[in-house]
Amino acid sequence: MKFTQALLLALPALSAAYPGMSNADVEEYTRKRTVDEASLQERQLLTGLIGTVQALTNTVSGLLGAVANNISPDNKRPEPGYGFKAPGAGDSRGPCPGLNLLANHGYLPRNGHVTFQQVLEATSRGFNMGADLATVLATFAVLADGDTATESFYLGSLTGADGLNRHSTVEADVSPNREDYYNGCGDNHHLSSRMFKQNVGFAAADSSKQFTMDVMTKQYAANAQFSKDNNPYLYYFPFPQIVSLGAFAFYPNFFSNGTYGAGGVANYESISSIVGAEYDSKAGNFKYVPEKWPENWYRRATPYGVVQALTDAFLRIYPANIIVPAVAQVGTDNLSVQTLLCDVYQGINSVTPLIAAGSLEDTSKLVTWATNKLLPVLGKNTALGCPDSTLSPNAQDILFPNAAKVGGPEKSPPKSDAKTGNNVYNKVYFESAPVKPAC
Repeated sequence: MKFTQALLLALPALSAAYPGMSNADVEEYTRKRTVDEASLQERQLLTGLIGTVQALTNTVSGLLGAVANNISPDNKRPEPGYGFKAPGAGDSRGPCPGLNLLANHGYLPRNGHVTFQQVLEATSRGFNMGADLATVLATFAVLADGDTATESFYLGSLTGADGLNRHSTVEADVSPNREDYYNGCGDNHHLSSRMFKQNVGFAAADSSKQFTMDVMTKQYAANAQFSKDNNPYLYYFPFPQIVSLGAFAFYPNFFSNGTYGAGGVANYESISSIVGAEYDSKAGNFKYVPEKWPENWYRRATPYGVVQALTDAFLRIYPANIIVPAVAQVGTDNLSVQTLLCDVYQGINSVTPLIAAGSLEDTSKLVTWATNKLLPVLGKNTALGCPDSTLSPNAQDILFPNAAKVGGPEKSPPKSDAKTGNNVYNKVYFESAPVKPAC
């Protein structure tokens, strides 16, 4: 199916979050209930959630069931000497569960202040992320949320605007299990109980009882619709959009026990442990706990690279609920993984304003640094063959209003400063039904 046909056929799937309800029921529920009433209704709809969680638990007997014989012991994680240690009060953690986990196990510095090269090495060693994909993500993390002089950034937010908690640069709206910056009143980095509860529901309803690509596509469709309906500041510029969509594909492809698509299992034990979701049967909610690998967990056997990730993201997940970004090829047969990546590469001068509202000279230095990092994986001499990027001669053309603010490139939505800092674990966040934003 061509991408444009997928656009025409794409339909929101919010109603699927509550199996057994008709469309009319869902419409009535989402539009007319108060938050308290919705929370009560949700508890009624999800009566038996304890059984649902139990149904997803221990779905694979032994190590990895039938795939156990095909698993190399070299891929078992964590390796000796990389035991789990919960982060302390001074350790930086943020919206990326995979990076948080790598720091909790010592593959990244446990204080959460990481360098470009450390991220490339740790994501490869811990999850078998392809070097090209890691390079793209780490480049923008340093460029948008860190310091190019030291090629470093914080996993969370310990220094004001720095760090991955900064909104709409690398951290993005429409996350698998985090709230939008606006919908969470500034809390875009703690695991949302209501979103993960919804995700569990999709997995339980699936015949596999796992967090498959189809399940994560349903989760994306529901979350995208919630953002469309409730977030007046929804921002889906190409690079945050890449991170957003890629994150849904990462659940089965990186968090699965073993290689997804080759017998690996994206089961509840793996996903809940890696994203830090601990079910509280008394409260009927998920407490956010430090991310760690479960027992007997094996990384994927082959690297998962940028082309595979973006193909999954844009041709499998995105058509389920389109959010039109600032990409010229949307709605045409020319939109592909290649054109999207090349748009970001060639238009890096229009992404840079999200980071530094400085002089043309300063901005040019940042662009030069980033293009030098991306050239080996996206440039004209690579398989993607993107043309060289050039910097606009007019500095005003590449600066968004409020570029230096945490709240985003154009407007800073209402927020609570108490919710914008570093991660705090062992608490439940966002208990009410996903009907209204917290702000």
